[in-house]
Amino acid sequence: MVERALFLSDEWFGLNLGAASEWPERPGVDCSVNYEVTGAPDGKIRYHAVIHNGRLAEMASGKLADADVSIIYKYADARAEISGGDHPDLAYMSGRMKLEGDYGRWVFGLRPLLDSAEYDAFRAALAEKTDF
Repeated sequence: MVERALFLSDEWFGLNLGAASEWPERPGVDCSVNYEVTGAPDGKIRYHAVIHNGRLAEMASGKLADADVSIIYKYADARAEISGGDHPDLAYMSGRMKLEGDYGRWVFGLRPLLDSAEYDAFRAALAEKTDF
């Protein structure tokens, strides 16, 4: 596993996968997500994640053709969420994260994962190992 990585780099996507490798299986907790971060130092960044049975199965640059959800952040808001360890619900409810597509799949379907101790530990580890 990569020790540290620059935010939104390919190495950072790998860091996410490594940090999430211990998540327990949660059958039926599935979602595919396209992320778009605007205003990044290198311009707009697009990447995707696939959660299958409550585990982070894939995370890489580029878009999925048929993602369940698209999440759009301004760079400063995405950075603040990772560096501050804020829960994604806070970003969504405060308007810093825009959600398009299958709203229910993200907000309700991922609840067993997003509200877990493993996810809290993941967020804290990611914040500690990310360079901005």
